[in-house]
Amino acid sequence: MRRADRHRRKRVSKGKVILACVALLALLGASFGAGWYFGVESTRYKGEILLVNEQNPLPEDYVPEGLVNLYEMRHSFRLARSDIYLTRETYEAMERMFAAAEDDGVNGFYVTSGYRSYERQAEVYAESEPGYAQAPGCSEHQTGLAFDVTAESSNDQFEGTEQYAWLREHAHEYGFIQRYPANKADITGISYEPWHYRYVGVEAATRIREADLTLEEFLGEA
Repeated sequence: MRRADRHRRKRVSKGKVILACVALLALLGASFGAGWYFGVESTRYKGEILLVNEQNPLPEDYVPEGLVNLYEMRHSFRLARSDIYLTRETYEAMERMFAAAEDDGVNGFYVTSGYRSYERQAEVYAESEPGYAQAPGCSEHQTGLAFDVTAESSNDQFEGTEQYAWLREHAHEYGFIQRYPANKADITGISYEPWHYRYVGVEAATRIREADLTLEEFLGEA
C-alpha cells in the first residue's frame, strides 16, 4: 500500500472517531438538558425546574449565569443593601409583581436577600438556629432564583401585613411560590418562612398554589 493511501485512511479513521465523539456529546447534552448546559447534574433538574435541598445540593463553585445587581436596576421596592443580586429573569418577574402590587395600592416591600455564594451560605448556616437555614450548597439562594422580603413597617412580623396578604394571593401570577410553607417542614426540611419566595415560572407556580404543594411534592421528590 502506498504511503499516501495509508495517510488518507488514517485521516478518514480519525474523522470518524471525531464525528462519533461529537454525536455522543450531543446525545448526552440532550439527555442532561439544562443540567448539562449549566454544569449542574441533571438529577437536580425536574424538567426546567432546578430543585435544591439537602438531597440535591449544588457544587461549591456553582454561580448562576446572568446575575444582576438590583440596586442598579429600575425597581419599585426598597432594598436592604446595595449588593443584592438575582438572575435577570427572576428580577424582571419580581419587578412586574411589585409594580402590580403598587398599582393595587400595596407598597413598602423591603427585599433583604437574594443570591448567596456557597461561602456566604456557610456563614449564615453557622450563625442560624437548626431548621432555619440550609447547609452550604443546599440553599436556594445560591441559585439566584430566590429572595427574602418583608414589609418596611412589619417589625419582623411579615405574616400579618398587607404586603404578605397580597403576595399570598398574587405571587403565583408572576411565577413565584412561597417555598417553605407552614406545616410542611417535614417535607422541605426547613421551618415556616413566610418571607422566602422562589421563582419557578407562572405555570408551575399556579399549579403548586392550586394544589397546596411544596416544590418537593410538585416534583415528586417528597
